[in-house]
Amino acid sequence: MRMFRTIRRVKAGWVIGGRFVMLDRIGIGGTSRVWRAWDQREGRYCAAKLVRQSAGTSMLRVVRERALRLAHPHILTPYAWCTTEDDDVLLAMDLVRGGSLETLLGDYGRLPPAYAAEVLDQMLAALSHIHTLGVVHRDVKPANVLLEPSPVGAPHARLGDFGIALSGDGERLTTTGFAVGTPGYLAPEVLDWAPPGPAQDLYAAGMVCWRMLTGKGDPEPRQWVGPPPLDVPPSLWRVVAHLCAQRPQDRPAGAATARRALSACGLRLDFPVRTVDGEPLQIFDHLGPPPTSA
Repeated sequence: MRMFRTIRRVKAGWVIGGRFVMLDRIGIGGTSRVWRAWDQREGRYCAAKLVRQSAGTSMLRVVRERALRLAHPHILTPYAWCTTEDDDVLLAMDLVRGGSLETLLGDYGRLPPAYAAEVLDQMLAALSHIHTLGVVHRDVKPANVLLEPSPVGAPHARLGDFGIALSGDGERLTTTGFAVGTPGYLAPEVLDWAPPGPAQDLYAAGMVCWRMLTGKGDPEPRQWVGPPPLDVPPSLWRVVAHLCAQRPQDRPAGAATARRALSACGLRLDFPVRTVDGEPLQIFDHLGPPPTSA
């Protein structure tokens, strides 16, 4: 495939777009590779995502229009972009160093209810912002929730990889394949070919919180949330159950409504954060120092 020929030619030290110095590869996906890069113009490190795109110019037009509108403290979107010499696309984003929520769940398992509620609130804040702009993410899952490092465990989550929303023809711009989400986080109506809508993102956010509270693996399709763990406040579990309602009309009217219900639970995050087993919960720097100085 053309994309893999393009990516294979990228080596450490190469400069793309006369601006981005490739340092080391930090991520891999079906149609993209993510490098740590030095942005010579801004004088800072960034994550440079190299994406296959045959119509690079048209993609950049969409990126310019969408990325600026989607800017938000809990959203990860490109701040700069350019085409490569092969007309593929480089998307430059903030370098989020704390790994993903998926990694955190793998490290600690079940998370404290107040911590899970805080991450859920930040996810809902991001969704409220993009839904107001008419954008639907369609692939909310723990792997797409990135975290900033924190020595005391206070989470700062950023929702990423929503392909700069959708292009005009509905094709995702930075993901591959024909799926419109990830099994376990797909709302039931998606499996019946319902058109994308905010309620589907709310369902996925609820299932992400279900994982944080239970520590279980990816939920099975159409799985109900079931009874709560003993230490989970019933009020929080009701919020999760509401988000995960099987029928979209039974879910909250919007992300802002869900945030108000979550706030009414009255949960407080104490510091330093500890896991349900009493272990200190810390979000470490997963990248380490760059291989070379820029």
